[in-house]
Amino acid sequence: MFKRWEHFDEWVSKHQKSIDRVNAKILEALQQYGPLNIKAVAESIGLPDTTVRFRIRKMIGQRLLLITAHLNFAKLGLARGFMIAEAPIGRHELVLEVIKQTDYWNYLARCYGKFDGYIAYFAFPAEHIKCLEEYLEEAANLKIFSKYLFFWITNTYLPYVSFEWYDFEKKQWNFYWDRWINEITNASNEIPRIIREPEKYEILADKIDLLILKELEKNAMRDFMKLAKILGISHQTVHYRWHNHIVKRNLITQYSTAFKPYPFIITDFYLFIIDFTNQDSLAKFCNASLKKPFIISYAKIIGKNSLIVAIQIPKLEFSNLINALNNLHKKNLVENFVYVNIDLLSHERQTISYEFFENKKWNYNHEEKMQWLRKVANTNSKSKHASDVENF
Repeated sequence: MFKRWEHFDEWVSKHQKSIDRVNAKILEALQQYGPLNIKAVAESIGLPDTTVRFRIRKMIGQRLLLITAHLNFAKLGLARGFMIAEAPIGRHELVLEVIKQTDYWNYLARCYGKFDGYIAYFAFPAEHIKCLEEYLEEAANLKIFSKYLFFWITNTYLPYVSFEWYDFEKKQWNFYWDRWINEITNASNEIPRIIREPEKYEILADKIDLLILKELEKNAMRDFMKLAKILGISHQTVHYRWHNHIVKRNLITQYSTAFKPYPFIITDFYLFIIDFTNQDSLAKFCNASLKKPFIISYAKIIGKNSLIVAIQIPKLEFSNLINALNNLHKKNLVENFVYVNIDLLSHERQTISYEFFENKKWNYNHEEKMQWLRKVANTNSKSKHASDVENF
């Protein structure tokens, strides 16, 4: 992030120059063929492999692109959870510590607005889902959270990067809100496969598979030779596991190109919970939003006609987004929505919690976690009381 505003125009100009027709084609092809098949990517757009690799490395080097694997958690025996927790004033660090103590979180960030606290995503052992619910409820009872929302969710869907709304001549994005509303109205009512509620949770991977997957979560551009070196196993083992376990068992749902369409300095990030009037409306929203440049991801709340939607949007377009959602309410598609602003500079991400996987199962000591929670709450309460007395 720039500390000196005089760099603003320079940084925006640099970002705009990175979006050209060739890079756009590469990004779109990457999502179709995957980062481990650069030859197919190059052939599909009629460019040499070397040119494609050079441009990808350049975008990564400029921090405009990060390619990662997103896992099929249900096939790893993990249930996905999402929460927003509000912290009592002055106790944000404690809330962060309590979330991390669950071990099985995979993303968290500071949030502001309706909730002043943190958002967090979990990939939690499915056989212990009640334990996480009890842990979070106890944190609220102990006043560690002022209030919180928690939902079990499906796998996350990552809409494809698309440049349909980008003007390459003027080097700018155009936002066609009325067109998007019409597309939602007329879209298919079939829910995308990735966000369908899991029929079951099963463990279709072993420890070696998990080690490979966690490296691809960090960087999906790593080839078999690099993976073998990092993990200390043979190239042949990685090759076999990739084809016969990871691909055959569908352990990866998608690859994220995590491309930044707008300069960070003019962009806001939000997390929306959108309630739809019925399942058809939810599906229509999903299918009409597959290639929209402002939607980062979405996941369905299990048992509800609701989505968790991550959004990145230029600051000047936010009011238009809110107006569009209100128009969808008028059309009886959206029932309600709530959102928080996300501070991306605070975000933390960790890979799948492979270190807790032993003997073909995920380990979690619920009683130990609950004891720790009560102890830290008690310690914090005594500390606060002593401070209040001293100030008095």
